Amino acid sequence: MQESQCWKNVYRRLASDISAGEFCKGAKLPSQSDLASRYQTGRHAIRRALERLSVEGVISTRQGKAAVLVGLPITYHIDSRTRFASRLREAGYDVRVTALRVSDAKSASVQVAKMLNLNARDKVGFAELIHHVNGVPTALGRHYFNTHKFPDILKEISQTEPSVPDAFRRIGVSDYARRSTIVEVRQPTAYEALILEIPPTQPVLELLGQNVADPGASIEVTEAIVRADTVKLRIEGHQVGDLA
Repeated sequence: MQESQCWKNVYRRLASDISAGEFCKGAKLPSQSDLASRYQTGRHAIRRALERLSVEGVISTRQGKAAVLVGLPITYHIDSRTRFASRLREAGYDVRVTALRVSDAKSASVQVAKMLNLNARDKVGFAELIHHVNGVPTALGRHYFNTHKFPDILKEISQTEPSVPDAFRRIGVSDYARRSTIVEVRQPTAYEALILEIPPTQPVLELLGQNVADPGASIEVTEAIVRADTVKLRIEGHQVGDLA
């Protein structure tokens, strides 16, 4: 059998098994050696088949780590109540959030400072959280706060399972809304690719959002770096005007 036909046959069989539920979404696939034994072929054909599935967004691969089954992309709605973790949990996804970095004196970009109604030289509170959805690192969330206005926000975020909405509720901000969201498609930085476990050439979605509380005062700026192979954005017609 020709080499090209061999790997394509493996690809079709592996894709069929994934569609049939032979492998669990979010779980690691068997090693290349085990897959080669399962499909009675060589590892080169397995590698080619996995590369094809990775390009299609069905699996997530990174050198030195086992491939992870991503499954169908998540459709995420951008609206006035943007809550990534809680929205996905309501939809039945298993979402785990971990704090990577927390700082009470971080320099902010001119844009972020302006969105927080601060001067460019002012230091801001900062929390960086990683969201795993069904076992797959899916979104890297960077949160910026005016700690002069909310001095306890970082302490409240630094919980076993950090949650920005819960942290705000505990300091007296019962609700807030998304004023604007700027969406950009770009290449990840080396750090972002490492944390999200994606190739450095795989695009990500960057969502820069401003959250406000009554009567419209800015309380938070969020920068979400989201894997484009696992998340698709849905923006309704009446929401387009909210995008800055």
